[in-house]
Amino acid sequence: MQRPAHVIATAKAERMSPQKLAAIAGVGLLHVVFVWALVTGMAQKIVKAIPHEMQVDLVATPVQPEAPSLPKLVQPSPSDVPNVPAPMIDIQPTQQVAPITTTTGPSQAQPSDSAATGVLNTHTTPPYPDVARRLGEQGQVLLHLTISAQGDVTAATVTQSSGFPDLDQTAVAWVVAHWKYKPAIQNGAALASVTDAIVKFDLKNAR
Repeated sequence: MQRPAHVIATAKAERMSPQKLAAIAGVGLLHVVFVWALVTGMAQKIVKAIPHEMQVDLVATPVQPEAPSLPKLVQPSPSDVPNVPAPMIDIQPTQQVAPITTTTGPSQAQPSDSAATGVLNTHTTPPYPDVARRLGEQGQVLLHLTISAQGDVTAATVTQSSGFPDLDQTAVAWVVAHWKYKPAIQNGAALASVTDAIVKFDLKNAR
């Protein structure tokens, strides 16, 4: 006939010594320590897994500058404005000045058109012919002259005779040989021309 289980357990408990109980207690304590170590290590890993620093990007929004406020103008009252008399302005009439015209380039006045004119110091009276002086011949000879562009007398013809051939020939020869003219001018250029001249023979001035 078998014993009941609780009787067997009680019998085994009665047979355990204090050393066995201490060993069992130590093993239980080791299990507790081991479980605590496991729990503590997992907690540290969890803590390490969480980052200590959090990076936060701040986006700066542009700030619109405020427009400077203009100072308010204060209108002075009529009593604050001093009564200043209006200045007297005296306007003197200005003298009008004639405009001055200038020309560029060489400014040389272009001579106007002119006829031939005699060079007076060359217009001398020819010597009185000896035969005409002895015979008492005198009178004036009207000559028609041709003047070159250089002012020389190139030809002389008698248009009115003195009445004495020797006086006429003497006048023609003398004028062609000695008389000079300033040539005629047309459009700024000298040119040949013709003119008339009178040669007078007077016994009072005979030499």
